[in-house]
Amino acid sequence: MEAIESKVDFVKEIEKLKTVTRFNRTLDGRFENSAEHSWQVALVANLFQDYFPEKLDIGKVTLMLLLHDLGEIYAGDTWVYDTTGKAVSHDKEYLSLQKSLAVLPIIQGEKFTELWLEFEKGNSPESRYARIIDALVPLINHLVVSEEGYNPDKLTADRVLAKKAFIKDDSEILWQLAKELIEKSVEKGLYD
Repeated sequence: MEAIESKVDFVKEIEKLKTVTRFNRTLDGRFENSAEHSWQVALVANLFQDYFPEKLDIGKVTLMLLLHDLGEIYAGDTWVYDTTGKAVSHDKEYLSLQKSLAVLPIIQGEKFTELWLEFEKGNSPESRYARIIDALVPLINHLVVSEEGYNPDKLTADRVLAKKAFIKDDSEILWQLAKELIEKSVEKGLYD
């Protein structure tokens, strides 16, 4: 019973992910939370897997994406264009992740930590693909939910393209999609 109780404790712990506000909005105008983002990228990864040229363990990708933002429970979300915040976010999120995983049996916590680190390093086909999906979904989100001309941070298309350029190293099709989404966002006035 002890193992199941610790897993119930983990379920209680990850409830907190629903309270982490991200910088992306939803169709109803509120800010998305990290749990919603994790769910969406996990589903999208299953939809887009045919556009990645390498064979993937999609179950591993899905779990990786469901875990990838757990470190935000205590560290919060860091905006992708916040270079100062991004410089320290890995360490802060790692410590946060360890705090959340501490309620699990050691072996389970270690497995989840390994997957989280693999995602962060991008050193496997699954982690590279997961990182691509994590970068693509906000582009779609921004295009769909933002009102015409909405660009309070004065983002430029060049800056967004530079941030997403790693996609072209692994999937020409998904890179073309990213460029098309950015182009449509420029047409809508979302990037300068």
